[in-house]
Amino acid sequence: MKTLRHNKRFALWQLLLLSVVAPVLLALLLLPARAIATTTDVAMLQLLWVTLVAQYAGQRWAIISTFSSVLLLNLLFVEPYYTLFVHQGDYVITFVVMLLLGIFIARLSGRLRLQLARAKKYMRQRQLLNNKTRQAKLQAELEHSRAMMLRSLSHDLRTPLATIMGASSMLADDELSLSEAQIREQATNIYQQSSLLSQHFDKVMELSRVQQMQSSMKIEPVAVSDIISAAIARRAPVLAEQSFAIELADADCAADATLLEIALANMLENAVKHGQQPVRIAFSNCNGQCSLSVSNATTAKATAQRDSGTGLGTAICQAVMHLHAGQFTTEINAASEHFIARLSWPHTTTAGAKRG
Repeated sequence: MKTLRHNKRFALWQLLLLSVVAPVLLALLLLPARAIATTTDVAMLQLLWVTLVAQYAGQRWAIISTFSSVLLLNLLFVEPYYTLFVHQGDYVITFVVMLLLGIFIARLSGRLRLQLARAKKYMRQRQLLNNKTRQAKLQAELEHSRAMMLRSLSHDLRTPLATIMGASSMLADDELSLSEAQIREQATNIYQQSSLLSQHFDKVMELSRVQQMQSSMKIEPVAVSDIISAAIARRAPVLAEQSFAIELADADCAADATLLEIALANMLENAVKHGQQPVRIAFSNCNGQCSLSVSNATTAKATAQRDSGTGLGTAICQAVMHLHAGQFTTEINAASEHFIARLSWPHTTTAGAKRG
C-alpha cells in the first residue's frame, strides 16, 4: 500500500498494466523478429521499458516489470521456446545481468523520486512565505532539475550498460567458440563496467547530498589551497598520483567548503580522465567575482568524451553554483586546444544566506 500512496496518478490496475501486461505485449510484438533479433537486442528494449516504468510508477513496480521481462525473455526468445527450462547454463549469465541492471535502474529511480518528493516538500514550505511569482519560479527550477537528472543518468549509464550486455551475450552465445583469454577479457569488461556503474551511483549520492544541503549550507571564508587538497583526496584513486599546476592569484574565497570541494573533485576527475597532462588549477578574485577553473590540453576524440554538459559531474557543478548564485561553464580555447571548466560566483556571504 505504500507504493500505491506514492502513485496517486495511477490505480492498481493501471500499475499492473504497466509492469506486467505491457512487457507481455512488448514481447509479443518482438516475437516475429525472433529469427533475426538477438537476446541482447530484446533485453535492451525490455530494459528501456523498465526505465520508463521506474520513472512513472516507482521502484517496486519497476522491479516487478524486470522479473516479468526476464521470464518472458526466457520463455519466448531462448531455446527451447515456450518453456522456462534453460538448456545452456551460459544463458543464466544473461538473465542475472539483466535482472541486476533492472533492479539497479529501479533503485536509482527510487532515489530520484525521493529527492523529488523532498524538493516538493521544500517548495511547499517556501510557498507559504512567497508570492505567486516566486512559486512559479521554484516549480520551474524543480522540473528543470528533474529533467537534468534524467538526462545525466541516461548519458552516464548508456555506455556501461551496452558493454555489459554485449559481453554477457558473447559469453552466453553457444555458436561462438571463445578462447580462455577471450573469456577472461569479456569477464574483465563486465567487471570494469560494473565498477563504472558503481562510480556513477556514488555521483548520484553526491548530487543528492548537494541538493539536501541547500537549506543548511554555510558561506564563510575558506582557503582555496585547502579546497584543492580536499578535492584531490576525495578522488584519491584517480588523482593522488597526478601532478597539478596551481596558480592562485588570491588565497581565500567566500563559499561553502564542502560543496566547493565536491564540485572541484568532479572537474579534476573529468580533466584527468579525458585530457592530457599537465592539469592547471587557477583561482582569482576580481571585482568581487570569484573564479575557480580547471584546464588542460585535449584532443578531438577526448573532447567528444568529456563531461561537457550532459553528465552527472556537470549536474553536480551546476547545482553547487546555483546554491552560490553563480554559474558553471565549459569552453574550448581554439588557439591552445585547451578544455576549460570554470566555477564563477560572487565573493559575498549574502550569496548563500538567501538560500539558507
